Amino acid sequence: MIVKKADHISIPSVGIVMHMFDDFLIASESEKNNIEKMNIDIKKYYIELPIITPYFIEYNNGIIISSNAPEELKKILKIHFDIIEIDFIENLIGNIFLIGKNGIIYSHGKEKDVKKISEKLSLPAYKIKTKYLFGSISKLYNNKLLISQELSDKIIEKVKEITGYIIDIGSINFGSPYLRYGIEINKEYLIIGKYSTGHEIVKVEEFFS
Repeated sequence: MIVKKADHISIPSVGIVMHMFDDFLIASESEKNNIEKMNIDIKKYYIELPIITPYFIEYNNGIIISSNAPEELKKILKIHFDIIEIDFIENLIGNIFLIGKNGIIYSHGKEKDVKKISEKLSLPAYKIKTKYLFGSISKLYNNKLLISQELSDKIIEKVKEITGYIIDIGSINFGSPYLRYGIEINKEYLIIGKYSTGHEIVKVEEFFS
């Protein structure tokens, strides 16, 4: 795996402005020059959106996305994936939900949205109290889940039980809990937010390798 620190990206939360899949990436047109400097050798789509990853959730080799998400983004995703569109009230569902093998976890969200995703995926939903949005503080790749170290041991055990994934705790970008947006990963590359410490980078690389 090639590890790259996203020094050229304008913000430390690299996953806000781009998302990397195994065979391609989607990024904001505003970051095109910066991303090209990183020499990521996969197909790239650039679209006129300021944010990318918060709009969707990867699940079972498909994509869950709100029906009111930008059409330009949905059009590209539909080329590569089976898409599950849900008529959510909120459209930044990647911030809100963490989907596990045994259930869906959230801390804040519209009850109608929770009910719709639970029914669509045939999974129970569990509300766990924390000040953070669960989707934003967890990074899932290849059945491994890295979750914020700021959560209590009791919550982490509950997350492990509900998700059924291999779990560890960590941080990114010099102590930030927002792992989903500080890490982009596929089978060949690991892109890390530019403010991340050496310890954080090693932890992420060792966990996901």
